Amino acid sequence: MPEIRQEDASAAVARIYSDIKRASGTPLVNLIYRHLATVPGGLEWVWGCIRMNWGYDGLLRAAAAMPVANVTIILPTSLWRIVGLSDSDLTGIRSLVRQYNLTNAANIIGITALAHVARSPACCSNDAMLDWMEVPSGAPIAEIPSVPKLDALAPDIRSLVYFVNGLGEEGQPTMVASLFRHLALWPSSLAVTAALLTPLAQSGELTRLRQETIRAAERIAGELISSPGVGFPPPPQAAREAVLRALDLFRTTLIAKMLPVGQILSQALKPA
Repeated sequence: MPEIRQEDASAAVARIYSDIKRASGTPLVNLIYRHLATVPGGLEWVWGCIRMNWGYDGLLRAAAAMPVANVTIILPTSLWRIVGLSDSDLTGIRSLVRQYNLTNAANIIGITALAHVARSPACCSNDAMLDWMEVPSGAPIAEIPSVPKLDALAPDIRSLVYFVNGLGEEGQPTMVASLFRHLALWPSSLAVTAALLTPLAQSGELTRLRQETIRAAERIAGELISSPGVGFPPPPQAAREAVLRALDLFRTTLIAKMLPVGQILSQALKPA
């Protein structure tokens, strides 16, 4: 999945990345945005529509209605310590998973809404302009390590990333979740995650949770689109199909799976 990493972004893309981080209150620029940055006009249209209509805080409020995975597997803290993770490691991993859960819940609602907008000429107006003010700088956001490049990982770790990423998928995944790539910084946490999710994938539970997440996002996104006062410029014509493919791919596959996966992992990481 092509992407523009934060360290490789042009000034124009970096401006949007910075706004994404300030608006979400996290150091994350999720893969959906890093991929849209490779589509001419794609990132500008998606982020602009989100900011001028709902604001990221509006997506976060709407995300409160998203279901929480009804799978609770609590692992003892001693298990995480035995695999070599310190208390400091666990604090960092818990924070990382929490940030992914927060942004995934908001993002799936926003891109689901915009997938419908892009398909419906009636939702768009040539009079609407992408006009939004950047979120002012607030308290500094704690940085986190960059998402590792797959080809920079040791072969066994890279193989484990591919394995856990393929859980709950019917065929070969077209992209690798950033959360799993991030967890590769703590390989033993990725190994525990693989053991945690394997039976859920084999039983079909991950598939069920993905479908439940998609349905909930569709319902909430419909309410956002019908809110009074919203307006959308048409997506960039030359990139419309590429934007639609990206929105559909992420909302029905990657984010729809990773939101419940992150919720399950967050429960498993809770301190005893």
